[in-house]
Amino acid sequence: MTCAPLGVAQAQQSSSAEEGGQKTSPEATDAVQEVVVTASKTGGQALQTVPMAIQAFSGEELKARNIATVGDLVSTIPGAFEGFRQSVGSRFYNLRGSVTQNGDSPLGYYLDDVPFIVTNFGIAPPVRFIDMDRVEVLRGPQGTLYGQGSSGGVFIFHTRDPNLSDIEYAAESEGSRTVGAEGFNYGVSGAVSVPIVKDRLAIRISGGTSRDAGWADAYYGPYDGTPDQKGVNKAKNDDLRLVALLRPSDNVEIRAQYWHFQPRQDFTGFTASVKPPYFENTAGQQGFSNGDFKLWSLAAKVDFDGFSLTSATSNLEGDFGIKIPLSPSGSFSSRFLPKMFAQELRVNSTTSGPLHWVAGASYQDGEGPQINALVLPTANINASNNTLTKNYAFFGEVSYDLMGGKLVPLVGLRTYHDDRSFADGTAKVPTKASVNTWRLNLAYLPNDNLTMFVSAATGFRPGIVQSRVQVESLTLAGVPVSVALDPEESKNYEFGLKWRSDDRAWTVGVNLYQLQYTNLQTSVTGGINGVNGFANFGDATTKGVDLELHWRTPIRGLALGFVGNFNDSKYDSVNPVVAAAQPLLRPGARLINTLDQNYRIDINYSRDLANDLEGFGNLALSHSGDRLQTNGFPTRPYDQLSATIGVRRGAWEFAFVGNNLADERGPTFVGTNGPLSGSGPTPRTLGFRLRVASR
Repeated sequence: MTCAPLGVAQAQQSSSAEEGGQKTSPEATDAVQEVVVTASKTGGQALQTVPMAIQAFSGEELKARNIATVGDLVSTIPGAFEGFRQSVGSRFYNLRGSVTQNGDSPLGYYLDDVPFIVTNFGIAPPVRFIDMDRVEVLRGPQGTLYGQGSSGGVFIFHTRDPNLSDIEYAAESEGSRTVGAEGFNYGVSGAVSVPIVKDRLAIRISGGTSRDAGWADAYYGPYDGTPDQKGVNKAKNDDLRLVALLRPSDNVEIRAQYWHFQPRQDFTGFTASVKPPYFENTAGQQGFSNGDFKLWSLAAKVDFDGFSLTSATSNLEGDFGIKIPLSPSGSFSSRFLPKMFAQELRVNSTTSGPLHWVAGASYQDGEGPQINALVLPTANINASNNTLTKNYAFFGEVSYDLMGGKLVPLVGLRTYHDDRSFADGTAKVPTKASVNTWRLNLAYLPNDNLTMFVSAATGFRPGIVQSRVQVESLTLAGVPVSVALDPEESKNYEFGLKWRSDDRAWTVGVNLYQLQYTNLQTSVTGGINGVNGFANFGDATTKGVDLELHWRTPIRGLALGFVGNFNDSKYDSVNPVVAAAQPLLRPGARLINTLDQNYRIDINYSRDLANDLEGFGNLALSHSGDRLQTNGFPTRPYDQLSATIGVRRGAWEFAFVGNNLADERGPTFVGTNGPLSGSGPTPRTLGFRLRVASR
């Protein structure tokens, strides 16, 4: 768990940042401000009192620490890591567990109050943080309130609401240069909020566009030192958000939102080398990874005496395509056309009495058509298919304050049913799953500065469905599997402690956990060149500790922070048929694709310079440990150093930013055809950022 990090978190603070009519700097007010979060779905709750492993990042903190994407954010979360990066719009993450790039995501992603789900392809939303109010991150299984796809945790992105009384605006421009790139990176973004009917109706428009120059070269044949094309992996990212907020009466609020994402990249992030970065044997083919996602949502909340009723409706449609050149003249292409309708209706208590509860139901109807083609010199394989799902769930949690609220037991339950089918043009393979998840929690809050809890919780991820070509490829490798895998389930036992000093100068968070996975879904090497598949690999146990330390030092404006995770993950049992094909992976062996450790150290400093001019800076060192590949080879650990230094005066801010200052190029995944880069960092990038905001 965590308290307000590094003195700049301002997510729904309960106290004013103004005293005597003068605005005070963040370091002067963080001792009295509370961060309020809504992850428990029972209304606002002070972060200090939430009995779970949770972090909150305000929009201002994200900017101060130069965190602009989900990929940047994971370095600040204990046990979080990027498992696979295909492109700017196709990235896969996990918390405390293994990663696979197919199947539903092992993490739940929520944009405000609605889910972002691409059926059977677990990419993260390509969200940018230009108009972000706060991000809440829940670590560990969250199956009770958030259902399927939350076996590792949940990311909740809260965007800014329209202001019902005043006009607001914000604008930002940035430019930078990446080592080895063929040009400059640049981006512009902005937001404006306008009240239409004062205190009743307002609209907000935000969005931006960015262009990143390519920094990897391409060789039509083998690497010879003279590239045939330079800077081929250039990327573009555009987004537009429209939101209307209606408050027809003091107890009713209706929020309608439209969000359009367009991430695009030439070639993909999986190169043949990390230093120098290049693609080889492309035969002049142009790889790409392009996405176009549209999300509509409508949320309504009505407050009654003693309870609130909330409805959240959304519809997601996407068009995502990739093409990957393969040696020597083949290619793999895939086009996804996902659709997902989601509806959740819930009611929660709002009384100040000892009994607190939330209950609700959800329904989802979606599909994930894929148009796949593998072209090789000796084969031309069409593996087009579609995954369809209709699922519903009922859920609830209840807690009761004992001893005046110092001891709080909680129990939660969710029952989920999924009718899922897989169609490949020749047949339709149905599969059904009914899963019950639960959470038990006992919290002890002896005073305002100490929270301790013990909990047991479960989560799950629906079974991957794969093409018949993948099934055939695994069968040739000696791994008999089916089109539909069994769901992956998780069970977590945890002890958490969060303490802060009376003056809020120190905050300490410790979480000890033991996470058990059943029927792990894992990528397995196939018997057809270029065609791998997935299997229920076995069961595993992950044991670890999360640490969070934040110190607002006696030196005015100087704050230090540390977050880290140390993890030991091993297989308890391995499918013997799979183990025969992958002999390096056996009971007692390390769990593949799971970090042994990660941590980040932050130094924040700000001070008044002169004439209302404030200087600020952030220096951060993040470490990502090694992990085991399916072939038994570990990737090497790597470190990244980043810095931000700037000045602000009134509404204006200017900063120099540097990412990956040491120009780290790891990690390296070892493949059958030589080293392949994985989710390693972008080479050293130096630039600037100019911002202006009304608040």
